[in-house]
Amino acid sequence: MQRYLLILMMLLCMPLSLWAMTPVADDELSLVTGQAGVNINADVTMNIAIGTMAWGDASGIDTGFAQWGWGTADTTAGYVGVTNFNISGLRVAARENPLDNFNGYTTTMLKPITIDVGSGLSHGGATFVRFGLGSLEIRMNSMTMNVALGTAGASLSQVLGTVNIASMIMYINPSSYVDIYTAGGVGVNFFMNVIIDQFSMGRLAWGDTDGAGSNVGAGGVPWFVNSTAGYVGLQLINVGGPISISGSVRIDVGTVNTGVYAAHGPTTVVHMVFGDNFTFNVTGPITANVRLGPNASLQIGAHELGNIYISSLNVAVADGSWVDIWAH
Repeated sequence: MQRYLLILMMLLCMPLSLWAMTPVADDELSLVTGQAGVNINADVTMNIAIGTMAWGDASGIDTGFAQWGWGTADTTAGYVGVTNFNISGLRVAARENPLDNFNGYTTTMLKPITIDVGSGLSHGGATFVRFGLGSLEIRMNSMTMNVALGTAGASLSQVLGTVNIASMIMYINPSSYVDIYTAGGVGVNFFMNVIIDQFSMGRLAWGDTDGAGSNVGAGGVPWFVNSTAGYVGLQLINVGGPISISGSVRIDVGTVNTGVYAAHGPTTVVHMVFGDNFTFNVTGPITANVRLGPNASLQIGAHELGNIYISSLNVAVADGSWVDIWAH
């Protein structure tokens, strides 16, 4: 008797899941749903510093283009780029401040970055990767860099000026996404539906740290002798949203030896085509103050030239418009 009671107690203590291990009928299985795809939620703050970024042409200006009135060719190498590139306090995170509710979006519900792969009617049946940009808030305390020229990429010694950006903030609408796919098995297509709810910048300044030309013999003027640094730019820049980018860009690479490219011989070309009613629209208004000053802050000792007001901005690129890029 005790043996039977012990067996009964063991059966009662078994997990209920073991009692449920029975075959599932097809009609029951059809009610089971699952989820696929990747969600990403992050809050990243970083500083970025790059010594030199340069782009150049080791052969200089080619002799083949002298036919267009460019004069004699200059075969000495030339490079253009930036030095002392610094970004401070760059933060990428989900929008969480209730004050950041624009265009119907509310911060009470998190919308992460998403990655999905699917096929359907969206792009003519093509398989595509969809990157959902999420409800991102992108902030940056400051960005500075020198724009320079030089005869070598490692030595951009001829400084044109400095760029200074401060207090930038941008809010991405959670409905934004980018699709990537191929068309007809060739090329790469990017379909964009990107909406920026709001964009602002405290300052965008261009400056010359050594002042205006003080050498009269080199084109300077007498009253600029011994001048110090000067900056010009925009302050309190605000772009009223939403700002939308919609449409597709297709990128193909090929080598041709016919048509308008025949004179160049076999030429490899990057071919970019705009489609799907590519548009760039800013609801506006766009406002800013234009200022001059002795330092990049455009505040202490600065003078205001006036104010900018643009009610809205709408750019529509005709379907089939294209750009070719190749080397010479």
